[in-house]
Amino acid sequence: MLAVVLHFEVIFGLNRWGAGRRIASRGRNHHHRPTLLLVMFALLLAHVAEIWLFGLAYSVLLSDPSYGGIEGYESLDFLDCVYFSATTYTTVGWGDLFATGPIRFLAGTEALVGFMLITWSASFVYLIMARTWGQEDKSGL
Repeated sequence: MLAVVLHFEVIFGLNRWGAGRRIASRGRNHHHRPTLLLVMFALLLAHVAEIWLFGLAYSVLLSDPSYGGIEGYESLDFLDCVYFSATTYTTVGWGDLFATGPIRFLAGTEALVGFMLITWSASFVYLIMARTWGQEDKSGL
């Protein structure tokens, strides 16, 4: 699961970077808004990359009809696969496109992985905010 490994590496890197900033700013009035924004944008970028990875997987699998298909459009291109991936990953659900055949297993797995990674990101952001938000309130920022 390349998406899970990618997400782990992003969160691990952000956590190490954040720990370094906390050590460097100890004893000083430190402004944490840039830190929070960087964390949010990095996680957003990670989710977008993971959606595109799943989109690529759909595109590759759809080249072999034995894996099933994605129905709803007359023909699918790569961006349609990415769109299908985004609706699946975010668990918005299928509307205009839906999987048929064995590829449905990948779609179901992507929904579970997407839900877990979005939840992991939300938990990580909560921890970062718990570490920094109170410090800003105490400093009057």
